[in-house]
Amino acid sequence: MGARGKDGRAKLFAIVLCGLLTGVVIAAAAFPVVAVTGLTAKSASDEFENLPSELSTPPLPQTSYLLAADGSPITSFYSENRIPIPIAEVPQVMQDAMVAAEDARFYQHNGVDAQGIIRAFVRNQQAGDIQQGASTLTQQYVRNVLSYAANTAAERRLATEETVGRKVREARYAIAVEKQFTKQQILERYLNIAFYGNGGYGIGSASLRYFSKPPKELTLAEAAMLAGMVRSPSTYDPIGGDAAAAKTRRDYVLTRMADLGYITRTEATKAAATDLTLKPRKPQGSCVNGNPLYGFYCDWFLDWWKSNPAFGRNRTERESNLKTGGYKIVTALDPATQRAAQKAVDDEVSRGSNFATGIVIVEPGTGRVKAMAINRTYSLKKNPKGKSAPNTVNPLLTGTNVSPGYQAGSTFKLFTMAAAIEKGLPLGTKINSPSRIRTQFRNASGPVACDGDHWCPKNASGRMAGTHTMWSGFGESVNTYFVQLEERIGVKAAVNMAERLGVTFRSSADYEQRNAVQSNPNAWGSFTLGTALVTPLDMATAYATIAARGKRCDPTPLKSLADRNERQIAFGNPTCKQVIAPDVADAVADAARCPVGDDAASGCSRRNGVTASRVGGAFVRPIAGKTGTTDENKAAWFVGFTPNLAAAVFYSDPDNPSKRPVPNYRVPASVFIKTMQTALSTVAPKTFVAPNALRKWGPDGSPPTLKSDPSVGGGPEDPDRERERRRDRDRERDRDGRSPSPDADDDDDGDDDGGGRRSPSPGD
Repeated sequence: MGARGKDGRAKLFAIVLCGLLTGVVIAAAAFPVVAVTGLTAKSASDEFENLPSELSTPPLPQTSYLLAADGSPITSFYSENRIPIPIAEVPQVMQDAMVAAEDARFYQHNGVDAQGIIRAFVRNQQAGDIQQGASTLTQQYVRNVLSYAANTAAERRLATEETVGRKVREARYAIAVEKQFTKQQILERYLNIAFYGNGGYGIGSASLRYFSKPPKELTLAEAAMLAGMVRSPSTYDPIGGDAAAAKTRRDYVLTRMADLGYITRTEATKAAATDLTLKPRKPQGSCVNGNPLYGFYCDWFLDWWKSNPAFGRNRTERESNLKTGGYKIVTALDPATQRAAQKAVDDEVSRGSNFATGIVIVEPGTGRVKAMAINRTYSLKKNPKGKSAPNTVNPLLTGTNVSPGYQAGSTFKLFTMAAAIEKGLPLGTKINSPSRIRTQFRNASGPVACDGDHWCPKNASGRMAGTHTMWSGFGESVNTYFVQLEERIGVKAAVNMAERLGVTFRSSADYEQRNAVQSNPNAWGSFTLGTALVTPLDMATAYATIAARGKRCDPTPLKSLADRNERQIAFGNPTCKQVIAPDVADAVADAARCPVGDDAASGCSRRNGVTASRVGGAFVRPIAGKTGTTDENKAAWFVGFTPNLAAAVFYSDPDNPSKRPVPNYRVPASVFIKTMQTALSTVAPKTFVAPNALRKWGPDGSPPTLKSDPSVGGGPEDPDRERERRRDRDRERDRDGRSPSPDADDDDDGDDDGGGRRSPSPGD
């Protein structure tokens, strides 16, 4: 055999011998004599040589950040509060302190420190137990990686148990890591994976946790304290543990730094003479301890994330991915609008009131939720005297099956109107609408029953009687018009339209009714008067669909979403679908301009006043909307929109939504005005698209002759009727403080503008 063959055998022999020695010596250094009984050089060598030569490094858990649209923080989510920091942002003093504390020969060895092993071996043999470890900084990094890579309890035990096998594995991987990365890269990885106690995973979060500053601003004394904690975070805990022990450990690190020439003796002495000066910052990790102004929005985002299949197989996995994925989540929440909304609800109703009022704002065409505010404090703190206010974390604006929402009154008339227009009935459809009607719907009782058990609703005012179109019927909120319109098209069409536009029936009773109308034309006749429970988020979404010309967008909190590598994820884009034809939506929007006193394409009848003229008067841009109140004013609503934004405001007692009348049903319109004036102040006005002739008047394309029927909304009125209309409007402006008209029907919204206002109760 030639010289080359002999050289090859010699190298192989050297490698094997190194493996034998490494396995045995590591074991001897790590354990006293009694722990290595039965260990053989061959078994150690076999273990060493059979291991993979490369370490598979899983991604570390990273904190996800939830931000407002302007980049300001809302909160963060994490399982381990970790902020990855590149080595360039770690000051040299921190790097030196870490090496001095954990591995003085870090820059000399190749992953396994032979001198350190022998030193630890001698010390442990003399003591008869473990007095000194032999793990290098690289081996410690390997141990952490193996622990993170473990997927089962058995794998986690294998990665952390005190055995010879574990030490051999760490040594093998450490040698491989030293070949794969530079010393600076290894140190960077170690600094980011190490645990510093008190929820500080990695130097980035640890620096903020103890000193409220980024690592690049750490002083010598601060760096030495952090480096000293890694050995035993609980032993050297300066916040909740032994501050004296933490200082002693810090001073030891300073001495070692001087021994190794990283700092002078004078610098070490000066730093050791200082007290531990902490400035702890408790990390955010939930909606409860995030920005309090955004608590309910944050809570909705979290539920939205956990409900979304795009982020995992189930809610548990999705939440875990959020807490470990290191996402940068920029929401659509606009801080200026949010502040205005919160001020508006707090100005109208105090946080301690039993009554709640809240608003949700949605952007048509994207579904992005710009703000949500309620006169409550998002908190787990107990409320005084057993009350349910002001502190709560219940989703009062977005709903659950347990908290399904509130009856929305006449705002539901929009769904009947949209369904009717889609079926071919034009806005000019005339229906004689007397004060009270007998309907096809049965099983009524009490004052709403007539002719046996027929349901017989009536209008809020006798003045509303007469022939109406959709323009006047919607503008004046004429119950008997819309109930008859519902009879013509079928309740099923109105219910299905509500769902298509964005309404979800969360109440089990409503869901049963929803199913019943699919086959029973006589079920749920009161639907058009808003007897179903619904949330502000759903109503804002539904009206936003009309504003977007029939394009429904799933409500989303996202403006953008990026992963830990700052790559944009497409899921941040809106999910939209055209659910009704644009010309149908245009016609609905045109009629919806009547309740606020805006100018529809063919004019709105105002002979009896409209329900929210002060809303139209508060804006100098096209606007639409609808008021709604329920039986005896137990809930009040206003849902309004422009082509730019849609908003829904509710007002009710969340604990007793069907028992207590609201003190002032004009609150929702007031909240809408105050909030939307801010929300729209930076948005360029857009105009509504006028309805076409077919949707206004039907196949003939022209309005009917109304000379013999002057009561039809949108047509000419004689001088006597015009004078009567002006007198009525003057009287309505003077009616502040009066109770609703005694002839107001239980099923009507009862909210003619300026009328029926009650003074707020004390404390509300």
